[in-house]
Amino acid sequence: MNSSQAGATARGAWQSSCCNQSGVPPEPPEGPRAVQAAVLGVLSLLVLCGVLFLGAGLLLRAQGLTALLARELRASREGEPGGASVDDDDS
Repeated sequence: MNSSQAGATARGAWQSSCCNQSGVPPEPPEGPRAVQAAVLGVLSLLVLCGVLFLGAGLLLRAQGLTALLARELRASREGEPGGASVDDDDS
């Protein structure tokens, strides 16, 4: 058997295992597609939860910093009798 005959035999074996008698590739079974959809859904939920977790953490951190800044401003105004700062230097 030479290489061209071996190639033709391999091609014929692959085609008989891949395609039905009409030559049309068979439909993939629904099982793997359903599993793929379920895995994709679970991964999407995990990503969504991660984004919400990180977003909530950043929001709480920003609220904490805002509260700290407001507390410092209140304390500085209470310490001064006029309520306005003498050193209004923004630099």
